[in-house]
Amino acid sequence: MKGMWTFLQTCLVFLCTVAVVLAEEAAKVEVKEDPYAPIYYIWYTLIAIILAWGVYDSFFRPVD
Repeated sequence: MKGMWTFLQTCLVFLCTVAVVLAEEAAKVEVKEDPYAPIYYIWYTLIAIILAWGVYDSFFRPVD
């Protein structure tokens, strides 16, 4: 179980880092249509984390 927590924490850090980098990259490009477009990457990452946790909790977590 300890290995699974380490893996999940590593994925969380990686996804959050990627989301912030993509948000910063999109912020550098002038977006005149939607000023909140860079924040979408962060929300998509949070949604992906919640979905990944749900799949793990539903299918891979051992039953006590």
